[in-house]
Amino acid sequence: MSRSRRNEGLVRNLGVIGAGAFVVTNMVGSGIFTLPAIVRVNVGGAVESLAVWAAAGLLGICGALCYAELATRMPDAGGEYRYLEAAFGPLWAFLSGWTSFVVGFSAAVAASALGFAAYVDPLLPGWQADASIGFGVQVSQGSLFAALIVLGLTAIHSVGVRSSGRFQSGLAIAVVCTVWALVVIGFATRGGSAVGLTASAPAQGSWWAALLPVSYAYAGWNAAAYMGGEVRDPGRTLPRAIIGGCAFVMLTYLFVNALFFYAIPEAQWEPTIAVGQVAAERLFGAQGAIGISAVIALAMFASVSAMTAVGPRIYFAMARDGLAPAALARLSEQGKVPVTAIVAQGVLAALLALTGAFEALLIYIGSSLLLFNALTIATLFVFRRRAGEAPAFTAPAFPLPAIVFLAITVAAWVSGLIATPGPTIAALATLSGGAAVYAVGRNRGWFVTN
Repeated sequence: MSRSRRNEGLVRNLGVIGAGAFVVTNMVGSGIFTLPAIVRVNVGGAVESLAVWAAAGLLGICGALCYAELATRMPDAGGEYRYLEAAFGPLWAFLSGWTSFVVGFSAAVAASALGFAAYVDPLLPGWQADASIGFGVQVSQGSLFAALIVLGLTAIHSVGVRSSGRFQSGLAIAVVCTVWALVVIGFATRGGSAVGLTASAPAQGSWWAALLPVSYAYAGWNAAAYMGGEVRDPGRTLPRAIIGGCAFVMLTYLFVNALFFYAIPEAQWEPTIAVGQVAAERLFGAQGAIGISAVIALAMFASVSAMTAVGPRIYFAMARDGLAPAALARLSEQGKVPVTAIVAQGVLAALLALTGAFEALLIYIGSSLLLFNALTIATLFVFRRRAGEAPAFTAPAFPLPAIVFLAITVAAWVSGLIATPGPTIAALATLSGGAAVYAVGRNRGWFVTN
């Protein structure tokens, strides 16, 4: 299919700020406020923990460098779906889209919305997220609230890409300002101790066991690539948004971790603590927990919003290729956004949110996303061997960034399979289910590729 056909009807209205906003808000969620305790206990010390967060950040930057080149080679809607289709064929492209719809976006949107409802709970006196809505319906107030949030954001992002970008930029600015204000004010209170930045204890796990969940906390650095068909001057805008957004989030994560180590004595670190709330209470007093809940809620709301907008671009691209129902390629009359795809994902995510199964939704998202990120990076070796015009941006020091990303991903996957086989097996089961759907669809003529 020609590039003009792939992006037909889409409007290139996103600049660096708008595209970068989707990257930053897609990355910064609850992970930075919950995972530091798990990492610290696994590796033993503050310095070692910072090393894990830095390594995961550098891993993300390696991936971002490769994705930036891929995005400028094919500045189309769909991101990795498009790259996999061009390099490995429609089966792997379909599996990427299938995983994105079932796991990567719909389940992630639902899980983050449920997390948002949980953090809003203490901010609304008299409201209980765990309480039933009544009327004989086995749905909690928090689950209903999460579903309504998803549907509300679905409506917002169905209006148009310009308004969507502005809305997300506003959320990104709010998140960045509040998180960095927390860091600056936290250190300024002098309520902690610099000793915590170098304190250590016996490690209770492995470095690899800590790296896998942190890699999930960095997930989202490829968000702008999915909206490649709606970005102005993609050769310049996409690399800046993808690489710059990832580097900025890495710096933010390191400073937030340092604040936690500064605030919380070594003896109080346990894998189950809500580290953000504990740090806030020590630095800001009893009201600190409420304040940190508001910060986390804002970050999670922005993350839900970003995923609500980004994911549907994949299904739009699949429909254009005949690998998904044609209705998913329909654009809105005014805003020129894939409104049917946005609504389809929003409805599924809302239904998943109503289940209230927060942990069950999270358990295999990270493994699935990491697998397809690695497959996508591998496509760059294919494109580099093919003759053609050089893209506007090429990954520096290639193939080193790709080799580093693939090697660490494989090691993390093997480690995860040994230590916690559930998420990895669930990810493989999702792939198997998608392959079965694809096989049946091809045999029965469901797919009409162009």
